[in-house]
Parts: sequence; C-alpha cells; structure tokens
Amino acid sequence: MRLAGPLGLHGRPLTLVVSEHAVICGRPSGEGGHDESHDEAVRSQAVASRGGATGSAQIAPVSGWRRVVTDWSAVGVATALCHALGAVTSLLLRMLLSPAEMGIWQGLKLLLSYGNYANVGISKGAAREYTVALGRGDTDRARRGLDLALTVNTVTSLLYGLALVGAGLWIGWSGHGAWAGSWAGGLMVIGAVAVLSRYVSFHVTLLRASQAFGVAARVAVLEALLTLAVCGWATWQFGLPGLYGGTVAVVLGTLVYVVAHRAVSLGWAWDAGEARRLVAIGAPILLAGTISSLLRSLDKWMILGYLPDREFQLGCYSLALMVTAQLYGLANMLAMVMAPRYGEAYGRWGSEAAVARLAARSTEAIASLVALPAGLSLVVAGPLLGRLLPDYRPGFGPLLWLVPGVAALGLSLPATQYLVAVGRQKRALVAAVVGTAMAAAGNHVALTTGLGLAGVAAASALAYAGYYVLCVGMSLWPHLAGPERMRYLAAIGMVTVPTLAAAVGCELVQAGWQGSWAVLGVKSAAILAVWAAGATAVWHWGGWPHARARAR
Repeated sequence: MRLAGPLGLHGRPLTLVVSEHAVICGRPSGEGGHDESHDEAVRSQAVASRGGATGSAQIAPVSGWRRVVTDWSAVGVATALCHALGAVTSLLLRMLLSPAEMGIWQGLKLLLSYGNYANVGISKGAAREYTVALGRGDTDRARRGLDLALTVNTVTSLLYGLALVGAGLWIGWSGHGAWAGSWAGGLMVIGAVAVLSRYVSFHVTLLRASQAFGVAARVAVLEALLTLAVCGWATWQFGLPGLYGGTVAVVLGTLVYVVAHRAVSLGWAWDAGEARRLVAIGAPILLAGTISSLLRSLDKWMILGYLPDREFQLGCYSLALMVTAQLYGLANMLAMVMAPRYGEAYGRWGSEAAVARLAARSTEAIASLVALPAGLSLVVAGPLLGRLLPDYRPGFGPLLWLVPGVAALGLSLPATQYLVAVGRQKRALVAAVVGTAMAAAGNHVALTTGLGLAGVAAASALAYAGYYVLCVGMSLWPHLAGPERMRYLAAIGMVTVPTLAAAVGCELVQAGWQGSWAVLGVKSAAILAVWAAGATAVWHWGGWPHARARAR
C-alpha cells in the first residue's frame, strides 16, 4: 500500500511504502512469521474497504473460498447420507411399531426438542462471542463464556429433565389410559436423554463455530448410523421399550465421540453478570430463530384452524411442503457453513461494511447453487409424486408458489447471520416478527376469501419474499455501494429468475403429472440449459475465476 504524504526532499511527494498487514493489523509484517491465510484475509479486507463492485468481488473469508467449498462438500455428503439413513430408519420403525406407539414416540421427540429452549439463549450468545474472538485471536474471555454457558446449559437441562421424569412418575402412578405405562417410561427416559443430548448439541455448536465442519459431519453420520442399527435392532427385539433403551445407547455413543473430538475443552464456571450479558446477546438470537420457525410453519397451523376439511387439505398441502423442506434444507446447509465465518471476519477486520460485502458475496454463490434444484423440483415433483400419490394432486398447485418463495427465504439466511455476527441480532428479531405478521395477514385473507391452498401458498410466498427484502434492507444494503448493489441484484437475478420462470412456464403449459417421461426430459433439459447460461454469466461477470485463482 502506498500512502501519499507531504512533500519530501527536492519538492517531490513523499510516498511511504508499507505492508497492508502492518497498516490494518497494527504490527510490522515481519513479526510473528508469515501467515498466508492471515495475509489473504488482510488483502480481502483492504480491498473491501475500498468499496465498489471490484472490491466486493475480491473479498473472501479469512480461511479462503477453497476451504468453504471443502466444507460445503463435506456437509453436503453427510446431509445426503443422513437423510437416506433417516428415511430407512423412519420406515423401519413404522414397520415395527403400531401407529399408537409411533404416536407416543413422536410426542416424546417433540418434548425432547423443547429442551433446546431451556437455556434461554446463553449458548448462542457464547458461541457468537467465540467466533468473533477467533477472528481477533484473543479467546480467553470467550472461553470463560463457553464454560459459563456449559454450566447454565447443564443446570437448565437438568431442571427440564427432572420435570419430565416427574411427569413420567405422575402418569405411571395415576395409571390412566391404556398407554400410561409407555408414556411414563418414555418420559423418564427422555428426561435423562435431554441432559445428555443438550451436552452433545452444545459441543456440535462449538465444532461449527470453530469451522470443524468435517468433524461435525462425522458426528451427524455416526448418530444416523447408530440410530438405524441400535434403535432398529432394539425395537425389533423389545418393541417400544427397546426403542427407549436404544435411544439412550445412541446418545451415549455420540457423546463419547464428541468428547474425543471436541473443539474446546470446557469446565465449570459461574458469573452472574457475564451470564446476563450472554443471555442478552443470545436471547434475541434464540427468539428470532423460534419466530422464523413459526414463519415457515404458520401456513400449516392456519389451514388447520380455518378450513372445515382441515386434515385432508393439510395432507395435500404437505406434498408441497415435503419438496420445499428439502430446498430450504439445502440453502440452510450452505448458509450454515458461512455463518461462523462472518463472526470470524468481524473479529479480524472490525468492519461491518466488509462483513456485509462478504455476506453479499456468499448470497450470490448460494443463489446459483439453489436455483437449479428449485427449478427442477417444479417439473420433477409432478411425474414422480403424482404417480406415486395421486390422491395428493391438489398439493401441486401450491408448489408453483412455494418453491420461489422458499428460495427467497433461503437467500435471507446470510443477511440474518450477518446481523448476528455484528451484534445486530435485535434487527433479525424485528424482521422475523414483521415477516410472520405479513404471512398471518396474507393467509387470513386467502382462507377467508375462498382462495384455497393456492391462495395460502401465494400469501406465504409473498411474505417470504417480503421478509427477504426486509432482512437485506436492514443488514447488507446500507453497506453496499451503488455498483455493488447492481452486481448483487444482477448476480442473483441472472440465475434465479430465468431458471424459476422457465420451470413455472413449463408447468403452466402442461402440468408435470399429465405429461410423459419424455416430456419430463425435455423440460429438465430446458431448465438445465437456462440455469447453465445464467450461472456461467454470473461466474465470469461476477469475478469468481479471479477468486478461484487467488485461492490456489
């Protein structure tokens, strides 16, 4: 970097030549050895601080884009494998258990999931502080926060577990109902599992915060394999009680692996003031996530509350939800890998604007990766599911609305993660509340004016799109210069809009379940060609070849 100063000897401008490393980090570049990843991060921040489309195109995470692609691959393979194993396990358990027993198990799993809310967000606050501290290179205070979060997690999960055990004892003592014994035993087992699983999930959170996504992926695969093998065998041998015992064995096995490969060694600590500070950070994050989950499920609850034949209507609507859940899961998987990198970058660079440009850049990449499966799902779902589940055909109409809406919802994830990384999590909470209110109002109008399932899907999609616009407007947009805004809109629009428009057009011409397999092939090829053209344009025009060359 050249800094032009006052006139020097002989009247010539004095130019001071120093390293960007020294200017930004405050120490000479020769101290502490040479760190290529650090130098890359410094160059990215220096370029981003200049602004403009070129600066945004050259910005990169602290660990570089190559590491991001590696983590995306690891998490993607693990996610696909876990989904396959989960589907087999689900079918196996339904073959071995009666519908009533499966209903009990589903209720117990729901109670187990509620244990994640018992710590009032302190673990999320501590994890956020830890990612920022990793970027700063000073993790002492953050590690103390993690110890404190472990203590609060353990105490609150113990209290929740004891409440479940108490409920189980009360049900067992009262003995009301044919399934009282099954509920009593299940509640007591789940009470113990709640404590162990909360400890495991906290360590998995720290693995992700430390960007150890390979280890986190192996943990997920191990748990899925153990669930299939151990729970499947135990249920086959002993029925529902065997499933209870198998669940305990799976959690213990996962716990052993997590402790052996933990990212951070934790201890016990207590500091009331620090606990309040971390809860103040984490509670809005937890609440925003909870309301965002409500935003994604509000259409289901309103269908149940408004329509007379609610069970049939929701059953048909669930066909569209089954497809869009996979699409949102893909976007969430890609965004999850980037989330700790925003906090790390904020700790390293100390610039909200630079991190906003990084989040905008990652959104462009995620858009290109999500657009193709979104478009294909519109034309492939009909021939496959329409023939397998002909009674669910009323759910194909909502699919045309929900797929674009859920794609927009997935693209909002980098913006909300950015807000958390830079300490603006209350804005994410406000956006979630407003988005949910928009969805509630739109669904109410659709259901009271006779628009049916298609109207519910349209209202939900518009609310998702509005939520995306609101999130970006409250986070990334103010920090992007004019050329950067144009590049952001063009990079997303050039690949998502044509791909989805082509898919919707194909379905409007001829619904997928009405066509032959040859027609499906033509539609898929057309969508692939449109997506490839847009993705190629974004790849070259967006500066990704340059970013790839710099990563080598």
